[in-house]
This record gives sequence, structure tokens and C-alpha cells, in this order.
Amino acid sequence: GSVKLLNGQQMSQQELYIKSIELDPNNSNAYNNLGTSLTSGESVKLLNGQQMSQQEQLYIKSIELDPNNSVAYNNLGTTLTSGESVKLLNNQQMSQQELYIKSIELDPNNSNAYNNLGTSKTRGGSAKLLNG
Repeated sequence: GSVKLLNGQQMSQQELYIKSIELDPNNSNAYNNLGTSLTSGESVKLLNGQQMSQQEQLYIKSIELDPNNSVAYNNLGTTLTSGESVKLLNNQQMSQQELYIKSIELDPNNSNAYNNLGTSKTRGGSAKLLNG
């Protein structure tokens, strides 16, 4: 769906996130939200012409801008399959499970990260959280 602004302009959800990024290129949440608005494999072109070819790139950008964004780590984890890993912009390699653990470390009340970590574990496996 789209919304009608007071000036009569119609904007979709994605257009609103892109406009937010244009106005504040350091808005971590806008990159994260734009990532969640895409379907798997869908790409988006930012107003500065930069092509973001996957949700993964948007979540990585969100983490780059705010390394404490628990939701972005969790969302990035959902783009991977078990056993896969991703390289963050600081060249740190993280697996799907490490992303969920990082999300929990940053926000111990992020129930989605606990759920996703549980789903990512093989039956009978366990995960060691950083708090022991």
C-alpha cells in the first residue's frame, strides 16, 4: 500500500524508507526497515543511484551505521541458511547462529532472536550465549 502526503504525493512503504535514507544517510533503522520491506532476491535503488541488490546488503549497512542494532543482526541472520556465514563491512565473518547470539547479547529481551537461534540449532544441539 501507499500513503498520501499532505502535498498530495503518493509514496509506497519502500519509497518512504528511501526518502528517509536520502534525508539522513546515517539512519540505521531506515536501512533495516527497507530490508524487511523487500522480498527475497528483490533489489532496490536508492535516490543517490546506489543499487542495493539484496536484503543482506541493507542489514549489513544498518549494522555498519549502528553496531548495536540488535534487530539488524537478527534480520541478517534470517537471510542465511544454517552453515552459511556473511562478511560484515569490518571484515568480520559471522555465521547465522553467531548473528542471533550477537542480537541476544545486544538485547537480551529480543524474543525473535532466541526463537531464530532455537530454530537454527540441530536437534539436540546447544548454543553458548556470551553471558555463560
